[in-house]
Amino acid sequence: MKNRSFHHLVALTLAALVLSWTTAAVAQSTADGKRTLKAEKIFYKEPGMMEVTLRAMRGTLMMTGYVATEEKLKKADELAKEVKGIKDIRNRIRVRDPDVASAPDEVLIKKIDKAIEADEDLARTKAKGKLKVEVSDGNVTVEGKVAGWDIAQSFVNDIKKIGGVRSLNIEKFKY
Repeated sequence: MKNRSFHHLVALTLAALVLSWTTAAVAQSTADGKRTLKAEKIFYKEPGMMEVTLRAMRGTLMMTGYVATEEKLKKADELAKEVKGIKDIRNRIRVRDPDVASAPDEVLIKKIDKAIEADEDLARTKAKGKLKVEVSDGNVTVEGKVAGWDIAQSFVNDIKKIGGVRSLNIEKFKY
């Protein structure tokens, strides 16, 4: 009987440890996701940074992708230092000539609207008048509030994939 109680105690202890590790991992990934979105708020409103991919991981900001000039490469380092909660920066950005031509604003708006329509949460938010997207000379500004950081992150990624977007301002895009 004592042996069985001991095994139950060990099993419960292991279950508690696994649960605490899982909870910590989820909290960590949520914090990393929010830091990534904060970095994108800073980066993507800067023209020439749309081909940079950002990922926050445990206090480190990983930057990959392309910029057009050495000056933009240096600017990326400056921008990364502005992100709160980031202690280390890994810059893997490469310099290359810009090969993406700017698209007319009307084309960009149609592509962004298509991305919104493809996401149920974004479409519902826009229908309620709580999401506003403006495009001017290839520069996109998003205002409004969505249900969570994951929806915001997905929308930023969708816009980022659209060729011809020069910059993305999400300062007034809340989650």
